[in-house]
Amino acid sequence: MPVYFRFLTTLPAVCGLIAMTLSSAPAQTPADTDPGWPQEVDARGFHLVIYQPQVDQWKNDHLQGRAAVTVTREGSAAPQYGIVSLTARTDVDKESRMVRLEDVKVPSVSFPAAKSEESELERAIRDTLPQWPHTVALDRLLADLAMTQAEGENESVTVKNDPPKILYSTTPAVLILVDGQPVLRSVQGTPFQHVINTPATLFYDTSASRYYLDGNGVWVTASTLDGPWTTATNPPPSLDQAKTEVEQTEEKDPHDHSRDAGPPPLSGSLPTIFVSTTPAELLVTRGAPQLSPISKTKLLYVTNTDNNIFLDVRTQNYYVLVSGRWYQSRSLSGPWKWVSGSQLPHDFAKIPPDSPKGNVLASVPGTEQAREAVIANQIPQTAAVRRAEASLEVRYDGAPQFRPIEGTSLEYAVNTASDVIHSGARYYACHDGVWFVAETPEGPWVVADTIPAEIYQIPPSCPLFHDRYVYVYGATPDVVYFGYTPGYLGAYVYDGVVVFGTGWFYPPWIGAYWFGWPWTWGFGFDFGYWGGGWFWRPVGGYWWYHNPWYMHRVYSEHWNPQWRPGDAERFHNNSNIYNRWQGNAVVRREAGPAAGARVTPQGQSRDLYAGHNEVWEHRQDGWYKQGNDGRFTRSQPESGLENQRQSRSLGQSRSNEFHGFGSRIGGGMPRTYSPGFGGGGRGGGGRR
Repeated sequence: MPVYFRFLTTLPAVCGLIAMTLSSAPAQTPADTDPGWPQEVDARGFHLVIYQPQVDQWKNDHLQGRAAVTVTREGSAAPQYGIVSLTARTDVDKESRMVRLEDVKVPSVSFPAAKSEESELERAIRDTLPQWPHTVALDRLLADLAMTQAEGENESVTVKNDPPKILYSTTPAVLILVDGQPVLRSVQGTPFQHVINTPATLFYDTSASRYYLDGNGVWVTASTLDGPWTTATNPPPSLDQAKTEVEQTEEKDPHDHSRDAGPPPLSGSLPTIFVSTTPAELLVTRGAPQLSPISKTKLLYVTNTDNNIFLDVRTQNYYVLVSGRWYQSRSLSGPWKWVSGSQLPHDFAKIPPDSPKGNVLASVPGTEQAREAVIANQIPQTAAVRRAEASLEVRYDGAPQFRPIEGTSLEYAVNTASDVIHSGARYYACHDGVWFVAETPEGPWVVADTIPAEIYQIPPSCPLFHDRYVYVYGATPDVVYFGYTPGYLGAYVYDGVVVFGTGWFYPPWIGAYWFGWPWTWGFGFDFGYWGGGWFWRPVGGYWWYHNPWYMHRVYSEHWNPQWRPGDAERFHNNSNIYNRWQGNAVVRREAGPAAGARVTPQGQSRDLYAGHNEVWEHRQDGWYKQGNDGRFTRSQPESGLENQRQSRSLGQSRSNEFHGFGSRIGGGMPRTYSPGFGGGGRGGGGRR
């Protein structure tokens, strides 16, 4: 399905709706919660305590790690301490922030201080494996990776950083995006022409030479797109007829939006309206900019804005963070130029994490937060898709038309809302994180269990670049294992940080319909920790110019976010695209604890770790290593153990925050959250 672009505003009414919904979000179900560690299992005459797995490597959907365990024979009070190496296929659900371990195998078991009983203890481990816990909070594993794995394993993308048109207003304002010069189509039975290549409901009155814009129940008008826009005091009655005609004839969204409440109609003073036919961003301050210092730095930040705007006292330069990129100017009115993160003033790396602007650290190269973002950006969302259930229909605006993909032998379809690639004698389509294959461009389409390797050479200059981040991990006669990393949603690694969008402008298809492509600018994207990607936060709120579901099509190919009562903040890429598949197309996971496994009561467990050859324990006074005699003696920890201890604490804290506080706001944002990005969706489509 095609999607549309959205626009920004600073309306208090929408802010009030967000505040109201934060307090009324439903709690997550128990299956979505982190059970905690360590966990215990009783089986076959043994009592096992399994400690949180430690990640050695996590590539694609395959995890390798180890766990410390204790095994106590029934009737005995003396536990034996062991190290269990593990491999598993990971089934990741970023919406619930849980990872289910499938096809768990145990390559080796070691009980260093119980050599005479080692074979029997190993048998106890393998025999009880089905009762072991098979779910781990994603944040625990991510924290482990961030502490133990080097940066640089993420592919760095050559993005474009040319600044968009950056607009600035000291009064409430809204940005309306038009995908190129306005394309007009007559509306039957009315004197109006419909501007089809914008998400706004925008008409041109040929008789009066005026534009009319729908403000959710209020019509505003201007003689040119540049304005000024004013409230229409006596709008022509046929405007509502034209709007109804457009809504009835445009392509409909197939997804259920029955729960969407939508924001209230516009009230109060009319904001300043900016219309741009080129990529643009909007900065808004509530009055003249008010500045406040950031401790331990020579930086000031603008307090009366939802944007990330800074002033460097030393140089008197302004810096703004947009889509993960930094831009510099002597004035908030511009002109702006891109600044590499390595060329930022050093004080940006000194911003305290708990400061009001600590969220921008994820976009400052070399910081711990940027490192974590890079690590998180490689973790895939996964699903098992049933071959017989998943289906796809591709529609074209006329006969299928294809365009070459630079640097490859591939072609991509331009006159459809679907992502279709021609390779050799076959056609491949990517939809909601699933690959399909067909012998003709119209289908019939079946789930693909292999795709051409050349797809992973698609360059950023191609609008289907994001599809190279959807992978086939394996297959059985019944299901195919798929996964996508945040690149599918538009989050890429560049300059040591995660940025949103390629920065390329992709000209849309305009025929009988408008089909747009992913946009980088115009959304106010910032980075957010959970999801390792981006979500958007309203810059003071948003002004919606069409019925509620319509504007959600901004992301309908990849996100399908929904404005729901009690769920206003779920506009981030924690959303699991695979949950959009209806019926039995996707195998539904069971994220709850394994039968027979239970969490050790708080305060009754030790802090054990699996070293490479010994079991280690951390106590208040330091590290202790188990010797061959079974006793623990204080010792200097082996390399990496202290990092793993810190990561375990960090992962537990983040997991608790998400599954506790996060569940109450319907999407798992931290208390001090940073707006983020998501997307990668196609702009436009289905409008005529």
